[in-house]
Amino acid sequence: FYLETLLIPILDKNNELIEIVAFSHNVSNSFKLNEELALNHAKLRELSINLENTAKNHQQEFIQLGKKFEKKMQIALEKNEKDIKIAYEEILKSSLEQMISDIAHQWRQPLNELGIAMFQMKQNLKDEKGFAEIYSQSKDMIKNMSETIDVFRTLFNKGVEQCVFIKETLNKALEIAFETIEKNHVNINIVSKSDYEVLAYENGLIRVFLNLILNSIEAFKNKKRKIITINFSKFGKNYLKITIKDNAGGIDKENLDKIFQPYFTTKHPSQGIGVGLYISRQIIESFQGKIKVKNGKDGACFEIFLKLKERVE
Repeated sequence: FYLETLLIPILDKNNELIEIVAFSHNVSNSFKLNEELALNHAKLRELSINLENTAKNHQQEFIQLGKKFEKKMQIALEKNEKDIKIAYEEILKSSLEQMISDIAHQWRQPLNELGIAMFQMKQNLKDEKGFAEIYSQSKDMIKNMSETIDVFRTLFNKGVEQCVFIKETLNKALEIAFETIEKNHVNINIVSKSDYEVLAYENGLIRVFLNLILNSIEAFKNKKRKIITINFSKFGKNYLKITIKDNAGGIDKENLDKIFQPYFTTKHPSQGIGVGLYISRQIIESFQGKIKVKNGKDGACFEIFLKLKERVE
């Protein structure tokens, strides 16, 4: 039980103390809210630290796992295409390393924002309107974090082949990468006004879009103007051509023929084991499509060809 008390001395003409008037009001609720806010803030900090530690602890495990799969791939590449497809399924699972890093990244910023929101709540305890507004924003952030985890959880669930709308699928990938795009001040320019329906499964296509977009963002480095341009157009009667290009400077010529190979990477081993683009190619080929890369005027240009169902104006 806590009281806030104001004491007012009453003096006579000779400045002698006659009496003291006291005004008190109950501030127990404020103390209780402060304690709860401090506890919640501590829990959020602990959750953020645990997420980062999880990614770090598993990093070495996945590097070793990658080396084992590399040996398997060398054997599989000497066999027929069917054996390569089986090896691809195993490598796809090994990309969980990137998935953990993605989850940690996607959660870190919202957790920081929640910590700030908790501090603001503490400052606005006497402002009921401000308190309610920040509380509502915090609930929205928690909901978005939960939805992000649900999306990541389904990425490796292949599901049945289906018809998907290309813009809707692209938008889902952009939602997952939103924090990274905003943080790096990247401008995503979608040129096509028409939507198309293609033969593919959504989770795999989301993974391909994420790989290409995040690779472009990493390639920008310290470039001031960062632009990724995405366009859809019909290719012949039965295919859709998806073009994803950036202005990051392009890919070294000696690497153009290697980037779709398993475990090829120009990154430090701690940043990944080099299976992202290989997985992307395998996913696209599983749709009976193709993916190509070339250097454009200002940067890399990826072209994806998928079977087309119909166009919706």
